[in-house]
Amino acid sequence: MVERRSPKPEVVGSSPSAPAKILEWNMKNPFKFIQEVKQETFRITWPTKKETMMGAIMVFALASLAAIFFLILDQILRFFLNLILTINF
Repeated sequence: MVERRSPKPEVVGSSPSAPAKILEWNMKNPFKFIQEVKQETFRITWPTKKETMMGAIMVFALASLAAIFFLILDQILRFFLNLILTINF
């Protein structure tokens, strides 16, 4: 019977460079958790009104361009499909 072993430790790349860390889930006080969340929200850099408006305008403009593109493409394909279907042999 053949004995099966894991790769030898002296072989490069056969063992991890650091042992796996065990994650420990500590239950925190709910009030402390809420306080930490509140602190994190103050660290957020919120976009300015101008940045928000420019982003909204860009989304609207690109959505409009995509709608116009697909409308034109649909009309072209409809024209060719009608042309093909009306041909009588």
